[in-house]
Amino acid sequence: MTFNHQADLSVAKQYPKGQPVSNRPGDQARLWLDTSSDSERMSRCKKTLMISVLPFPAAVRNDMSMKYGDHQFFWVPMLNDLNIDRFPDLLEYTDMLKDIVKQQHVTGVVSRLDLETLVHAALSEEFPHISGPTVESCFLALHKFYSRTVLDPNPIPCEALDLDSPTLEEDANLPYRGWDYIKGALTGAKFNPYNPSIHLLRNFVVRYLDTKKYPLALRQVIVLEKYVDVKMKVTVDGYVHKGKVNHLLTTESVYFPSRWDNAAGCYHPCRATAQVKDDIVKTFVKVVEGMTALGFDNQVLHGEFFVKSSGAPSLIEINVGRLGLSHLQVCLRQGDPVRLQLQLVSGEGVDLLRVGECPVFLGYIVPRSSGPATDYIDFDKVDEISREQGVHVVMKVDKDDQITMLGQGGGLGDYVARVVIRGLSYEESVEKFKRFSKQILKKQEWYAWL
Repeated sequence: MTFNHQADLSVAKQYPKGQPVSNRPGDQARLWLDTSSDSERMSRCKKTLMISVLPFPAAVRNDMSMKYGDHQFFWVPMLNDLNIDRFPDLLEYTDMLKDIVKQQHVTGVVSRLDLETLVHAALSEEFPHISGPTVESCFLALHKFYSRTVLDPNPIPCEALDLDSPTLEEDANLPYRGWDYIKGALTGAKFNPYNPSIHLLRNFVVRYLDTKKYPLALRQVIVLEKYVDVKMKVTVDGYVHKGKVNHLLTTESVYFPSRWDNAAGCYHPCRATAQVKDDIVKTFVKVVEGMTALGFDNQVLHGEFFVKSSGAPSLIEINVGRLGLSHLQVCLRQGDPVRLQLQLVSGEGVDLLRVGECPVFLGYIVPRSSGPATDYIDFDKVDEISREQGVHVVMKVDKDDQITMLGQGGGLGDYVARVVIRGLSYEESVEKFKRFSKQILKKQEWYAWL
């Protein structure tokens, strides 16, 4: 299996040029297309469009093409390189994908994060044969204020602060936080490619969403929440198939003790009580049922919840898409989450996924500085650690790579490695992960556990 790369003139010297994916001026499309000498097999394949903000690594593309040979994949990222590309207008990107769907006879669309799933939803509304959710149902997950006020049955008290308001400073003097705190937080915030400015979404929103029903969809807002005393964070994974909500997995999020603004990974099984976990799953189902009532279907979801000191669950956010969630993959004893998503978008029946009972800790190593990977990571130690029983290290960078994406905000950002530890208690897993992190990272100032 090989790849043909169809590109605009800006990358024509780097890749062979094929047929243009769109004839409209201004399109900056980069299309990686699976090809094979077996034309009969390719003619039987499902034509699956893979959309993402940043390109899937070549190793991932090759692996998926080999593993899922009943699909011919078309890989079309929004950006080729975060450092050199401007973020495209989302409507322009959607229109370009519409051309690809028609020209390449695409039968299904796979999206792996919230923003891409919004585009997927638009394509499913434009093309009846494309299985997927509605734009409105995905928008409610993407827009955190409307997630709280429309979907959440018991939301944390919150306000939406309009960053485009001429009276921003006055508006910010709310009971939750003072203006000085908010101004500092905004000043320190970095551009997150997975959540672009509403100004880049405006044309898309006007076409596909009822802005009279959701007026804040056209505003650049942040959500200010009342402080809530919480004792843990729990995540829930599931999917919707033919209108039915299916729960797959409940895990406990792990945070750096000295850095509660940054996630370290997750642990299965979740240590919350059976009653708390049951309440969280019920809340998850209720939230998602609100989305299915607005047309959400044939897609996977990932919900995040606080557990308050009282034990009551509180929704943080619902994420849609999330192709092949790494924490779900390592906890399964039967099934394939990527195959599940391919089946959902193909309108097929889905294979059963079963979660194992073995304890699993999944830790992420997130960069704090950019530069050559060999300046940051001791690759010899990675090989040594990977030989330990019950341990598996998955690297996202090679020795020749440059680290350019840093951890984003409170999330995992673009982590450079995943460390899977099986069969140990929560405390034992955390201690082992701390030791591994110290061994893998060359510079201790990048070690977030300190």
